[in-house]
Amino acid sequence: MLHSKTEAGRAEIRARALPLSRAARNLLLVLDASKTAGDWLRMVTGATEADLEALRQQGLIVPQGGSAPPPAPPRAAAPAPAPAAAAASPPRGAGGSPLLDRAALYTYMSGQATKLLGPFKGYAFALEVERCDSLSELQGLALQFVERVQKAKGDDAAAAVRDALGLR
Repeated sequence: MLHSKTEAGRAEIRARALPLSRAARNLLLVLDASKTAGDWLRMVTGATEADLEALRQQGLIVPQGGSAPPPAPPRAAAPAPAPAAAAASPPRGAGGSPLLDRAALYTYMSGQATKLLGPFKGYAFALEVERCDSLSELQGLALQFVERVQKAKGDDAAAAVRDALGLR
């Protein structure tokens, strides 16, 4: 079975906050969806199925196509002001996909991440934006951005982001 890191897993790699065994931490560092879990277990010295299960249980990895454990309930906050780009009313994408070009998506999400998600989550999200190599990856990340803003700031802020990204 293929697995991928969750946002919490990527944050754990940076923060090293959880008491993981060396083998579990090494497994978390290298694991991605390019190989099966069994392949990774054979490649990481000392890693066992128990280490893999511990990473799953802590929400640091998920089976490919799976979803991370539900986050804590969102905090109530004042809605974020709609960016100037929203006033231009960009074209709407079919199927909920933003039609902004790569540069516009990159600029908007990089600039708004810390404002809307807070300094730590925003910085982590900006790093995710940096890692996107294609327009389709940025479009997928844009949809995640709307969800994360909704969880962090509420429905009004998420609606403003959807408008800025050309979604509805």
